[in-house]
Amino acid sequence: MTIGEVAARAGLATSAIRFYEKAGLLKPPARKNGRRIYGSDVLPQLIVIRFAKANAFTLPEIKQLLRGFPETTPASVRWKKLAGKKIAELESTIAKARAMKEMLESLASQCRCRKLDQCAQGFARRMSLQGSAARRSACC
Repeated sequence: MTIGEVAARAGLATSAIRFYEKAGLLKPPARKNGRRIYGSDVLPQLIVIRFAKANAFTLPEIKQLLRGFPETTPASVRWKKLAGKKIAELESTIAKARAMKEMLESLASQCRCRKLDQCAQGFARRMSLQGSAARRSACC
């Protein structure tokens, strides 16, 4: 298949396929008369790449999934290793997002400042304090 045929079947731009090659996610294809010629094995690889990208895996993580294990390593083992790391990362992100949401809710309901300078003073005080007393109020 030519790069155009692969792109059409995979629902991608040809530039994305060239980018994945350059990034090492796809093996360089054979060439005929200077044109890339792909085997049918490229389509499942592109589906895996699209799935992984849609689920917040980075390009280095996707490269590790595709090329960072011995070829005999089962897909399940690869996913288990990478998914475990990604889950821990997501849990951290979720915890930070919850804390941010609580802070913004507190700010929205408790701020009585008339000027942003007052907020800034409260924020500065809050950032210099440690412990739960600093967490109760966003700025006031």
